[in-house]
Amino acid sequence: MDFTSVNDELLALKKRIRALGKDVVKIEKVGNGNMSAFELLYREPGEAEVKQTYFWRHDIENFIKKLEG
Repeated sequence: MDFTSVNDELLALKKRIRALGKDVVKIEKVGNGNMSAFELLYREPGEAEVKQTYFWRHDIENFIKKLEG
């Protein structure tokens, strides 16, 4: 996939996470510099508790695999 911006990449990530049945509360960039790290707040299906996790932009595919498992 070719993305024109970080925002396009994050929108695609949100769609993929929602396809797993998770409710995305927020994705926010944390830190600064050229290593883009992000915080994801989400809910599992049927749960009220908001879960928090972090991922690197360059490692999104592995991050999604982790969420699937």
